[in-house]
Amino acid sequence: MRRLHGGTMKRVSVASLKWTMLILVGTLACSSESSGGDDGGTSSASGGTTSGGGTASGGTNAGGSTMTTGGATAAGGSVTSGGASGSPGTGGATATGGNVAASGASGSETGGATSAGGASAAGGTANPTTGGVGGGVVGGTGPSGGASATGGNGRGGRSAGGANPGGNGGSSATTAGGSTASGGATQTGGTTGNGGSTGGTSAGVVCYGYPGTAQSPLYTVTVGGTEAPVEKFTKFSPEMQVHYAHCSLSGTTAATVDVTVSESVSSYTLSPKSRNIAATKNGNTISFSSGPNYLILAPSGKELLFIFLDAEETNPPKLGDANVKNLADYDVDDTGATLVTSKIQSAINAASGATQDILYVPPGRYKVGELWLKSNMTLYLAGGAILYGSGSTGDFNTGSGGINIEGMQHSLIRIYQAKNTKLLGRGALDANGHAIRAAGLNASLLKIEQSSDVTVDGIVSRDSSYWNTLIYRSDAVTIQNYKMINCRPNQDWNNTDGVDFDESTNGKLYNAFLYTGDDSMATKNEEASGTVNTKNILHEHVVAYSNSVGCKVGTKSMGQSMDGITWKDVDVVKAGRALTLEGYDTAVVSNTTFEDVRVETADIFIKMALDEPPDWRSAANASVYKDTYFTNVSSDANRTIVLHGRSGSSGSIDGVHFKNLTVQGKAVTSQTDSDASWNIANGVTNITFE
Repeated sequence: MRRLHGGTMKRVSVASLKWTMLILVGTLACSSESSGGDDGGTSSASGGTTSGGGTASGGTNAGGSTMTTGGATAAGGSVTSGGASGSPGTGGATATGGNVAASGASGSETGGATSAGGASAAGGTANPTTGGVGGGVVGGTGPSGGASATGGNGRGGRSAGGANPGGNGGSSATTAGGSTASGGATQTGGTTGNGGSTGGTSAGVVCYGYPGTAQSPLYTVTVGGTEAPVEKFTKFSPEMQVHYAHCSLSGTTAATVDVTVSESVSSYTLSPKSRNIAATKNGNTISFSSGPNYLILAPSGKELLFIFLDAEETNPPKLGDANVKNLADYDVDDTGATLVTSKIQSAINAASGATQDILYVPPGRYKVGELWLKSNMTLYLAGGAILYGSGSTGDFNTGSGGINIEGMQHSLIRIYQAKNTKLLGRGALDANGHAIRAAGLNASLLKIEQSSDVTVDGIVSRDSSYWNTLIYRSDAVTIQNYKMINCRPNQDWNNTDGVDFDESTNGKLYNAFLYTGDDSMATKNEEASGTVNTKNILHEHVVAYSNSVGCKVGTKSMGQSMDGITWKDVDVVKAGRALTLEGYDTAVVSNTTFEDVRVETADIFIKMALDEPPDWRSAANASVYKDTYFTNVSSDANRTIVLHGRSGSSGSIDGVHFKNLTVQGKAVTSQTDSDASWNIANGVTNITFE
């Protein structure tokens, strides 16, 4: 944004399975531009992570039990409990599963002599279609028949081996040889795929890593005792370097997060501060406990670490379900070595309106250009799956239609004139934005146009070259559990907006993390024709970190009206301008609400301006702001509140209503209150306080 200133499993590769945990090096350069964009703010540094356990079982092979604890039953057990029929690739490297047939009376020495449950730690080392490498560390190394307490350190199978393929093993389990005395009730290695979520004292954890990424040399993270992959965005160099980890937590119990820094740590902040998370430091390890959350750890003088802790997915699609189509059936390269746009597009087209209307993308790296989602379908990205943008600009010219905004005609993912479309999962979209931007292409990552009833849920959205997510002339679009990491310059801004609702109605952004080089959230009316006037847009429970604006209306405010735009329960961790209305066109902007908003760091706290029209485009400069509400809004620093109407006009800003406004913990009760810094001018009327 320009700134004023500111079906069934057919083929799955073992390599893809391994990718769910491996982090491989890949570097690119990120450049910022000075053209376009609304306004930049100041910047400062660093990056993020998260972690944790996962869908235990390692699949349909042994090494665990239906308790999902990788040794949860009193192992020793029946002949097959430590390894399914002794197949070395399907659940235990030995065939015994217990040297006697007594089944083991709850840790009895007859329950499977010294290697009960399978002496091997593999839990199933091969056959990714039936389970993968999950299972307990050992099925039981002593007479207890299940001494291993790990709940399964391996990853779930790519197919039937766990509800969330590609994650780590369960976070913890019981220790005394299993929770039952049956010696192994089943030989499936854990039928629920929850990685020990029912068998221990910590929350079940699934962590996600992607192929072709660089492992962080700075941060090591464990969640619930399970180590999580931590990626460093080296491709952002020489701009801000960031690190992140991504995990899901099952149940309602908080998980312990331990972050070890490879360098000396003198101090740190954990944001959002409003979460009131008590953290402790022991040497260079910082520890805290949290449920689902999106957090930023910033050790003093070091790059940022993002920790994404999602809630467990609710009824995610599974391979083998009657309505699920497997992308692997389309002979698609999942190594990222070849362009697979046309094959994936064929699978998308086949899913639209079909009985198998869910296209399941297994873990792997898929090199793509522009993809077009269709009506009446779901694209599901499993954890460990990443659609990675081509570095060739020509690969993004696969179709026509839609609006060209500031040269931004194309996108990695297009949803154009579609209805009932869903984009779901714990996988990632990476637009390879700085590479294609350097090659001269402004493209978004996700562009939703003239569409309705669209849901985006759970995705990691990375590296857009321009505005990341644009919703244009669309109705009833919901984006939730959305984690965004754009390139953010060291200074100034680079047009990498977060989520922009533009000439759209009844939209919702819920539970999001937005790290951007430009506006985190900007709501607009794009065109003078004004065929759609923006109305009823809700941004709720969002963490924003930006060089420019955190929450914004404008600058484009064309058409007749923009009504009922709301930001609620938002943490602005960093911004140039935290909360702003900057509309310089023709719309009457009314009933804008900022409610339960906390600002940690910003150059300007609040800015409502009509006297600084953009110099990079023509503007009618005739908009009016009516009834703007700031309720339970706070700033940790005393930064200016700017209220500037249009020069020489009367009542161009009419009705600015403050209720429980605080600055540095002090209540602000009037526009002359010295606890706040005010800059008021030019036709601002009806300022109220409660």
